[in-house]
Amino acid sequence: MGTPTIIILVTLIVILATLIPSYLISKKKGVTESEWAIGGRALPLYVIVGTQFASSMGGGILVGQVGNAYSNGIGMLLYAILAEIPILCIIFVGKWLRSHKYTTIPELLGTFSRRNKVVTITAALMSLIVPFGWVTSQITAFGNIYSKLLGIDYNVICVAFAVISLLFILPSGLTTVAWTDFIFACFMITMCIFSIVYVTFLGGGVSEIVSTVKDLNPDLLSFTGSIRNNIGTSTALLWLFSVMPGGLTNQIYFQRVCAIDDEKKVAKSLLLTVFLGFLTFVWAAYMGISIFSINQDVASGATSWFMEQLPVPFLALFAALIFATLMSTASSGIQTAVVNITRDIIPALNPDMDNAKTLKLSRFLSVALMVIAILMCLVFTDTLGWLVSTYAFSAAALACPIFLCYAFRNKAFITTQGIAAGMIGGIAGCALAMILKTAINYAAIGIAVSFVLMLIVSAATKKDAVPPEEINKMME
Repeated sequence: MGTPTIIILVTLIVILATLIPSYLISKKKGVTESEWAIGGRALPLYVIVGTQFASSMGGGILVGQVGNAYSNGIGMLLYAILAEIPILCIIFVGKWLRSHKYTTIPELLGTFSRRNKVVTITAALMSLIVPFGWVTSQITAFGNIYSKLLGIDYNVICVAFAVISLLFILPSGLTTVAWTDFIFACFMITMCIFSIVYVTFLGGGVSEIVSTVKDLNPDLLSFTGSIRNNIGTSTALLWLFSVMPGGLTNQIYFQRVCAIDDEKKVAKSLLLTVFLGFLTFVWAAYMGISIFSINQDVASGATSWFMEQLPVPFLALFAALIFATLMSTASSGIQTAVVNITRDIIPALNPDMDNAKTLKLSRFLSVALMVIAILMCLVFTDTLGWLVSTYAFSAAALACPIFLCYAFRNKAFITTQGIAAGMIGGIAGCALAMILKTAINYAAIGIAVSFVLMLIVSAATKKDAVPPEEINKMME
């Protein structure tokens, strides 16, 4: 039996071993729209942590960050810190979001704007571009990796990945996605532990790896030296103004907070997610530096080189790990983007659609968005650039409205006009800074413009602010 066949069989086993129990756990006589969109707000703590962890890990950790550590050393943990800070920030608003039964970011902004259609639809579009961008990047990464492993055409691989991902979404939406993510997360953790053991064996032990790296490039083992001499100030600032703001407005995180079965568990779920998330970056740092100690001329990429060293059975398992990380992010992204359409955009245009029709529409839109994602991936194989742009524009439009609405939740200050000005000003400022190629990151400029305009316009129109008691009543 050839290597490609073994990889396909192991991947199929992982798919079935994940999908079947998840489907049985989530399946009921009749799936409700609430279960599809928000897990019926009944997902247990460990499932929430698993789905947050699996959704955020993605192929970026497994491939990109291992390569980052290989080239730059432990200074790449700065990226990890910036990536986890947004999740910590959500702790401050998480319990409030869950207690008020929010589902999406536009729902939050809608309560402060009396369901204004412009605010709701704009917020929905800015919310869904990041998870949708995640989907396209995961499809592209899977196509590139598996086409090389299996010798199968890139286009065929991408289409197969998209079709399989729909199997994780269509049955019960977030309920299915969350449970499959939890099982994927357990598999990911197991394989990451195995990878550490094997790369340590290849490197001759921890002490030998450290000694070799100190002789070859000691900056790789120094946090400050790594940032100063390898990563550079400009790249560090780019991370600061793209990774952290983008995470603050990533609806995948917000949606899962709102799906937990008990609002008292929100902070614990996010803290555990941050802990596991940071550990994956530490894993990537160790893997990258260890691979550097063994081979200083890895032209094909650190992760690819490591896979080439694995015995065929373990290569197949590692390939399945790649599938699991990419699949969990892609399925989460599609499901979240669909919820923005069915719970925010559609009700703004057709408020009388019943839950049964919404459920059918959700499944149809899942297929439609996946088709669009596939077409984009087949045309644009390099998705990283515009993925970063989606982070920037989403953060510029939504970061200030989200957190200023929360900050003034007990005061009648934030107005519809202020929210609209903050979102539109953030988008315009971000776009202008991008066109002018300003020295300051365009996301930072967009956020600054959004902040100033939102406060000024809200102050000028304060008489139109929604009172706190009206906000609470709307969410009852």
